[in-house]
Amino acid sequence: MVYGLDQAKMNCDRVFNVFCLYGNVEKVKFMKSKPGAAMVEMADGYAVDRAITHLNNNFMFGQKLNVCVSKQHAIMPGQSYGLEDGSCSYKDFSGSRNNRFSTPEQAAKNRIQHPSNVLHFFNAPLDVTEDNFYEICDELGVKRPSSVKVFSGKSERSSSGLLEWDSKSDALETLGFLNHFQMKNPNGPYPYTLKLCFSTAQHAS
Repeated sequence: MVYGLDQAKMNCDRVFNVFCLYGNVEKVKFMKSKPGAAMVEMADGYAVDRAITHLNNNFMFGQKLNVCVSKQHAIMPGQSYGLEDGSCSYKDFSGSRNNRFSTPEQAAKNRIQHPSNVLHFFNAPLDVTEDNFYEICDELGVKRPSSVKVFSGKSERSSSGLLEWDSKSDALETLGFLNHFQMKNPNGPYPYTLKLCFSTAQHAS
């Protein structure tokens, strides 16, 4: 269970974007009877433990998150309704390619960190710039990073780097909106799915 979500800003995809850092997310369901509350069904108990350990008591949009174990063992789809942004209150992510713990090899690559004010980004277009991130953040209505660092020459197919904000709540809020954002591919029809996780770096510069 997650309490303290901003109803006007959060939806199933954005909850997924935060929780997928700690384990595979199966389903997300907002509770009509409890505004600001959602159930998140994860693949196993370890994922739930990691999510609680790392996300409980953090702040998003000025509200404190309370993340705890639910009494229910599984989410029943039930009757869904429209959230404030028009999206559905229930979503199944069990087949999502954006889950990051689907194989032991994939799981081993994940950096499991507490929220911090620096996000590591990867799978961005090769020619990505600071201005690209500013434009996307403006478009999504979240704070711009105070510092952007693009790593040079690590991969021939995509770019990675660091994004820094003034506070960890700013970074956590942006993670919810910006993780898995479809970035335009100048050289082909398929966009780049931007991926984010918290970094161990103190600063991006």
